[in-house]
Amino acid sequence: MDIYDVKMNLFFDLYELTMMQSYFFEGENKIAVFDFFVRYRRWVPRRYFVFAGLEFLIDFVQNLRFSDEEIEYLKSLGLFKKEFLDYLRDFRFEGEIWALEEGRIFFPYEPVIEVVAPLPQAQIIETAIINLVQFSVLSATKAARIFSVARGKMLIDFGARRAHSPQSAEISARSAYICGFMGTSLLSAGKKYGIPVYGTMAHSYIMIYDDEKEAFEKFAKLYNGTVLLVDTYDTKKGIKNAIEVIIKLREKGIKVRGIRIDSGDLEELSAWAREELDKAGLDDVFIFLSGGLNEYKIKELLDKNIKIDGFGVGTDLTVSSDLPYLDCAYKLVEYEGKPRMKLSAGKKTFPGRKNFKRLYKGDKMVADYVYPFGKDESFPENVEFDSSEVMLKKVFGRNSSFDMPKDERERNQYIIGCRDRFMRDFASLPDYLKSLDPPAETDNYPVIFSQEINEIVHYFEEKYS
Repeated sequence: MDIYDVKMNLFFDLYELTMMQSYFFEGENKIAVFDFFVRYRRWVPRRYFVFAGLEFLIDFVQNLRFSDEEIEYLKSLGLFKKEFLDYLRDFRFEGEIWALEEGRIFFPYEPVIEVVAPLPQAQIIETAIINLVQFSVLSATKAARIFSVARGKMLIDFGARRAHSPQSAEISARSAYICGFMGTSLLSAGKKYGIPVYGTMAHSYIMIYDDEKEAFEKFAKLYNGTVLLVDTYDTKKGIKNAIEVIIKLREKGIKVRGIRIDSGDLEELSAWAREELDKAGLDDVFIFLSGGLNEYKIKELLDKNIKIDGFGVGTDLTVSSDLPYLDCAYKLVEYEGKPRMKLSAGKKTFPGRKNFKRLYKGDKMVADYVYPFGKDESFPENVEFDSSEVMLKKVFGRNSSFDMPKDERERNQYIIGCRDRFMRDFASLPDYLKSLDPPAETDNYPVIFSQEINEIVHYFEEKYS
């Protein structure tokens, strides 16, 4: 599982295996359907989500095995019988997975993954499916929000050093690239996923020289077309020093493409820098900002109409600081062909196997319609639309539409395809959904469940009330 770069041996919560053993001895091996979805929470500042992480999930189920060493560990717990452990030795996931394609936008309560498999197989992947998908969705959605306010400016992922693990740093870089960022500073993500890489110097490079201009000149001579970091000492003096060096080196055929400001009053300093660069005839030298940026700060800066050309976004992107986790779930919705429903307060589920359609009016999405699987001939009433699209595709199992990338070249092409899907979906997203504010009840995108599903919900509510 090199794409995730971490061994996920025994990546199961204990209860998944204790239930699985009970199913084994009770003969509960009929087909079950589980949904993965995100719950709506009023306080959450997200009006949409971006689906990502499918590649990791498919890789996991393809390689799901129990080694002799793992069997011995399970045996040592004293919970599992020999017959069940023997069953695990030959275990393979043989179910189907239906899911959104990566890069697609979705909304709360939509079944963005449906697992259809014998009950033990569907049950055992619960922890892995939530872990592998939720952070990818979280980081992709954060990146999409930043992209939504950047007005076409250059965006680079700078977040690796404060990510929660090497894997989360790579996943965040991958998600950011899918959602409109130009690239990342992290070389391992660049190599693994074919993402363009960017970077110049740190403040320490400037500090080892007694003269800031000497540092600028030495670096620019080695890297023609570089960007100079100007805020190591006094930022305004650093900008003037950079201008002097840029003019000097141009006479020698050496170009500096831009300057980067990483601290201080970014609004005031970037405006001052633009004025000084233009006065020096360097209107083609761009200004790149970094240091504590997120979608809110970027929007605030651009709303001031300051001529800023790009942003490096680090910690807030990589840890999704305003929403560090998703309230997502993986729940049973059908067994033996019969709907199942959870009725817990605040955690109700929608029963039965499902798919959903996206409805469009012109080039904008207007509503999503969730309906029982296999009954896609119906449409909601009172919604004006002129085209529709079925959203869940079969991505694992016989005749699936998903081809696992086999090498870095194929993975790069796959990621570009995910990026293209995001760009198309983002272009069709209504403007009111691009607001950074938490949605009010009236601001939510319409997700309409069919009359048949609502009748089943009512049946369960009546039965268990």
